[in-house]
Amino acid sequence: MTSSSCHGQINWKVLPPTVQEQIEIDIKTTLPFLNDREKQAEDAERDLAGLKKAEQMKKRTGKIFEGLITGVQSYGFFVEIEDLLVEGLVHVSSLKDDWYEYRSRNSCLVGRKNRTAYRLGDRVEVEVKSVDYYRQQIDLVTVGGGSEAQNADWEEE
Repeated sequence: MTSSSCHGQINWKVLPPTVQEQIEIDIKTTLPFLNDREKQAEDAERDLAGLKKAEQMKKRTGKIFEGLITGVQSYGFFVEIEDLLVEGLVHVSSLKDDWYEYRSRNSCLVGRKNRTAYRLGDRVEVEVKSVDYYRQQIDLVTVGGGSEAQNADWEEE
């Protein structure tokens, strides 16, 4: 194996210095603009995908699907309908069978009387209640599922 004695001595600037400088300036001034345009294009693609999903779900209002709880917050939980790759929200106000308390430590909502828990990873059956096309919001209501609350779910934070 031989080593090169010219390592680090190669000058890759083959253009005249003034042309090279102008190209570097042009690149530095154009790059932020191009990055902004790329972000706008990504946002537009995301919005279009969301609108298509909302349109798809609006046609399915009243239908029942099985899904997976992907997020739990104090105001409700998010369910992904895996067959359609669509996520919607079950708002706590739609859980009429009990008073549900949020337990952030265990990422779950727990019913005081019936001891039903809705936690991250639980499977639930949901009905598509309504769809706000322009906000890309899908409202769901539970039809079945959840799990039985554990003693640890009642611990205070």
